[in-house]
Amino acid sequence: MAGRIDLVRGMKEILGDRYFVYGGYESRPDSTVYGNYAEIPGDDYFADDKRFLKVRHYIVRLVTDHKDFVLEDTIETLFDSLDIAYQQITHEYVKTEKSYCTEWEVVIIEPR
Repeated sequence: MAGRIDLVRGMKEILGDRYFVYGGYESRPDSTVYGNYAEIPGDDYFADDKRFLKVRHYIVRLVTDHKDFVLEDTIETLFDSLDIAYQQITHEYVKTEKSYCTEWEVVIIEPR
């Protein structure tokens, strides 16, 4: 099962090392096309003083100057290939940024 490192590696292969970063809008590169991700605190499942399961939720963001269906499909194919559950939660033009933003919530389950 894929983890966060596999997700980051795949996104960097799609967008390039300099154009996929951790964090929010503040950490974006000086480029129209970029991606980033941020963790939503998840749950760990414990029993008998042992961690059995770690569930991590991330928001993966793609910012472009126009709606890019091909790039979005490429990213969703990455999620599928890594067996990562995802749901597109945002796809809108952001007037203040003069860019198009697509976001997915992804869930990565890390067994013990």
